[in-house]
Amino acid sequence: MKKKILFVINSLTIGGSEKSLVSLLNLIDLTIYDVDLMMFKKGGEFDKDVPKEVNILEEPEYYKFVAKDLKSKDLSLKDNINYRICRLKTTFNLRKNLMNSKKRQTEQILYKSQRNALRKLEKEYDVAIAYSQGMPTYFVVDFVNSKRKIAWINCDYVNTQYDKDLDYRFYKKVDKIVVVSKAIRESIAAMKPEYDKKMNLILDIVNPNIIKNMANQGATVFHDKSVVNILTVARLISHYKGYITAIKAAKLLKDNNYKFKWYAVGEGEDRKEIETFINDLGMNEEFILLGKKENPYPYMKNCDIYVQPSKKEGFGLTVIEAKVLKRPIVCTNFNTADELINNEVDGLVVGHNEQDIFLGIKRYLDDINFKNNILKTLMNEKPYSSVGEIDKIYKLIS
Repeated sequence: MKKKILFVINSLTIGGSEKSLVSLLNLIDLTIYDVDLMMFKKGGEFDKDVPKEVNILEEPEYYKFVAKDLKSKDLSLKDNINYRICRLKTTFNLRKNLMNSKKRQTEQILYKSQRNALRKLEKEYDVAIAYSQGMPTYFVVDFVNSKRKIAWINCDYVNTQYDKDLDYRFYKKVDKIVVVSKAIRESIAAMKPEYDKKMNLILDIVNPNIIKNMANQGATVFHDKSVVNILTVARLISHYKGYITAIKAAKLLKDNNYKFKWYAVGEGEDRKEIETFINDLGMNEEFILLGKKENPYPYMKNCDIYVQPSKKEGFGLTVIEAKVLKRPIVCTNFNTADELINNEVDGLVVGHNEQDIFLGIKRYLDDINFKNNILKTLMNEKPYSSVGEIDKIYKLIS
């Protein structure tokens, strides 16, 4: 008899953990496991990549109501009143949180406001997996019947705005906590030693063959070969992903008469702020926001230099993908950088300020021997692959 497994995630919009989950679902042996997937919001770019054998559950009714996929006339009077109250509470609590000097993570506000509108799943599972911190973890703990419960942490959790005492109520009830990097494991263990025995390290799944095949799809992406084409792939979150610092570094390149175009693939909540900053520095011609791309790999494969200016990362999946495609990389020294790059051997790790990022890019541009040595190392390295991590997952859910 097949084991019944449930995965819960917010959505499958473009992102590192979302991409990792889709890769996992395409690797897991579906002849052995009966897999259900719950998303709080459908319609993400990666929905279509979920194997047809995976049963995608309906979103919780409340989220259909909020998205107006479920009309008031289709609800009972009790649910109608309850859902409207929860929506008002959500709006009020989010605004109140904005005014607090010590802000709490948004998902904690949402869950506190919406908990009374959610219902327990009827089906019982052998294993339920919350494939992200926040809402998926809260939902699995409170609303899923399962013999075992596992929570994934795929961010730099210690340095987030999550109220760690509030989260403790949930993490103490799960059987295992999965982290995606050594740095995250060490920081969480130092923060709360009690979690250490629960934690398993399982890397985000990267299949190099899929990346290489997707990189060969599509037309030419960089038409101007007379300039240096620099690329960053990251959500448009100004502080977390380091975009403001990257734009300042680009201004230094321009002021020093380098001819380049710096492209950013990604979308996010801080687009307007980033666009304004680009305008204020007069960098419209040089720093170009391309928006969301379902397939960023043709851009990665054809860029001259890949730059990851992040302040922090859960793992740093895009850096690994750039390594798979053998690109010269400038990576800031975020918490997991030394797990991804061997500095000055297969890439460059630099400080978080614009001067250091500028000098890293400049080194590739000015020192052709250094650049060629980096490329030679990348070409000779065994291609990065974490497909074998699926065996750890099998062991975890056995």
